[in-house]
Amino acid sequence: MGDAPSMESYLTGRDPASVKKPESGGGRQIPEWLTVGLIVVLLLAVAYLLYDSYSYQKKIQAELAAVVERVQGLEGHTKEGQAKMSSLEGELTATRQAVGVTKAEIIQRTAQQIQSESTRTKAELSQAIASKADAAQVQAIKTEADAKIGQVSSEVGGVKNEVGAVKTDLAGTKRDLEGTQRQLVDVKETLTAAVAKNAAELSQLRLKGERDYFEFEIPKKNRVTKVEDIRLILTKTDTKKGKYTIQVLVDDSRLEKKDRTINEPVQFLVGKSRLRYEVVINWVQKDRAGGYLSIPKDRALSAERAATK
Repeated sequence: MGDAPSMESYLTGRDPASVKKPESGGGRQIPEWLTVGLIVVLLLAVAYLLYDSYSYQKKIQAELAAVVERVQGLEGHTKEGQAKMSSLEGELTATRQAVGVTKAEIIQRTAQQIQSESTRTKAELSQAIASKADAAQVQAIKTEADAKIGQVSSEVGGVKNEVGAVKTDLAGTKRDLEGTQRQLVDVKETLTAAVAKNAAELSQLRLKGERDYFEFEIPKKNRVTKVEDIRLILTKTDTKKGKYTIQVLVDDSRLEKKDRTINEPVQFLVGKSRLRYEVVINWVQKDRAGGYLSIPKDRALSAERAATK
């Protein structure tokens, strides 16, 4: 490979043998490989700059071509728009002329119609005045009006009669209500008379033999107390006012009697035959109360509903 040309002779075109080598004792010599590397780097830089310049020119040319194409398109649209504007102006002028003719025709027709209506109205008015002047027609109108007035008077009289009947019914209803109120007062007085306020009065009631009486005492509030076939629960007492609240457990039901007064009969129905039981509380204390239970003796006779088989 000694005859092959070196890289330096290839790049510079000079024979390396003809180049005078520096003396070994002189300055520092630059390595051959570094020189070649610098030359290669410079060549690559020049190539890159040439390529970049060429690409930039191509890009500028493409953008100029696009701009020219857009300008030409805008010019075409402008010409087309001008043509359309000219056409629309012509149509607008023709339309204005046509509208002017139509407006004149409408005004003329309207005037004719108004004149015709005026003539017809005058004729109808004259005819109406002539007919009003006819005495026979005036009399007929008066007779018809009198008949209508008489009919209205009859209807008013009928309404008056109906109002009178309603007043009579109201008076009867009022009397019935007063009678019912008197009956309620009588029942209340009867119940009050049948209530025993102490042991002596309870003995007097037993002598009548109409009902059975069972005395009881509720020893504590909110506790179940059994009295014959019912149960009682005292939930509230007011010793100053003599009032109490009690719950009655009967027939799988819970009946609450609120704010009752001592010696006031508390009635409720029991069983399928609907027997009327009565509880009377004679006294109340802070946590206790006492009284009696009243039950009809003749259950079959006292039943308020016949027992079903």
